[in-house]
Amino acid sequence: MGRVSKKSSTSSLQVGEKGSPAKLRHRKVNDSTKDEVAEQNSGIVPQEDAKKKWRNWRQRTTFTFVMIGGFFTVIALGPLSTMLMVLCLQVLIYREVISLSSVPKKERDLPWSRAMNAYFLICLEFYLYGENSHRALKRHPWLEAHLQPFFAHHRFISFSLYLIGFVWFVSTLRKGYYRFQMGQFAWTHMALGLVVVQSQYMIENIFEGIFWFFLPIALVIVNDIFAYVFGFFFGRHQLIELSPKKTWEGYIGGGITTMVFGFLFTAMLSDWPFMYCPPPNLHMTAFSNVTCEKNPVFVPYDYQVPAAVSTALSLVLGRHIATVTIRPVQFHSLAISAFASLIAPFGGFFASGVKRAFNIKDFGNSIPGHGGVTDRFDCQFIMAVFSHSYYSSFIKVSTVTVGGLFSSFLSLNTDKQMELYQSIQEYLQNTGSFVEAATAAAAAAGGA
Repeated sequence: MGRVSKKSSTSSLQVGEKGSPAKLRHRKVNDSTKDEVAEQNSGIVPQEDAKKKWRNWRQRTTFTFVMIGGFFTVIALGPLSTMLMVLCLQVLIYREVISLSSVPKKERDLPWSRAMNAYFLICLEFYLYGENSHRALKRHPWLEAHLQPFFAHHRFISFSLYLIGFVWFVSTLRKGYYRFQMGQFAWTHMALGLVVVQSQYMIENIFEGIFWFFLPIALVIVNDIFAYVFGFFFGRHQLIELSPKKTWEGYIGGGITTMVFGFLFTAMLSDWPFMYCPPPNLHMTAFSNVTCEKNPVFVPYDYQVPAAVSTALSLVLGRHIATVTIRPVQFHSLAISAFASLIAPFGGFFASGVKRAFNIKDFGNSIPGHGGVTDRFDCQFIMAVFSHSYYSSFIKVSTVTVGGLFSSFLSLNTDKQMELYQSIQEYLQNTGSFVEAATAAAAAAGGA
């Protein structure tokens, strides 16, 4: 058993190898004292120096408000700035995760290893953002018509670019480094899947309406803040060994707060067209005049209050309440809030497991009091996937848009396009719509 453990420690990723920046960058790691280990094993939260504890509290609180302010600003600037923010986060988090497996001593002998990491990221971003660009340009038929040849072959181009990277990787395999290089290749693809692909669902949510991007992220932020607050002041019982400072008190208190917040906050956002309308264009902002047909889940409904509940409310409030007005999306927000409270934190626990495996305290130090970018967004990835899946399964209303029809029209050959045009013209003439439209246009031209 001893030999196996020793051999595994020098595996392809060289987790504990001397010189790894992941290890050098965080020498202040989890080398707990015997007393702390005993406390962790007994389920008691490790005690921290009071002065240091409050200093960390002030620093963490300050930068939390800074990040929240920046987040609100980016959201207000519209979908384009929000997409650019997601892209920046993808690159930063990917960089932090990839650096964990970095071994400079070996990379000096393999000069193309870092370049290949960047190349595979570019290939995946090209594929994913190319798909979303096509979706966005459906609102601009003229531009889409000129780029149609590119979009028609976009997936083939993307796969060809990946094949170039694959051939490049195989051609650089060197004797004596096979295991290390294969480990790097696997780690790169794992990072692309867990970081870039999952976070891309945030972009998908933006196209359905800023609401579906903003609410899930806000719920995770609120849960994280209040789990920390409840744990800081009341935490006594350890929740999970992977994160010794996570407590049951914080987990439960944060969950209840998130559910209440989600239900009330959803009602506030439901009256703002900027939130619930799918973006008509990418340069829309919070100050734009946006209109759209409201999804039925945002429309208020009167619900009959059960007789027993109505009687109890009458005794407490002193007035009779027979009905309550609630938007259906508020009930959906409870389900999303429950996921943000109960399951999304396990994304953070998974990240804690990765940090324990690599013997580091944080993924980076770019955010004072919080660690790296990955430390702050580890729960957001799984949350984005869930919220998009939930929306697509239970809320999304299928609609046919002019942009979508025109995109299908462009995919037809010239003969089919002319046949469709003549069929539409004939239909409009038979129904009288063509004559009415021509008369209205002539009257408008005469008035001008």
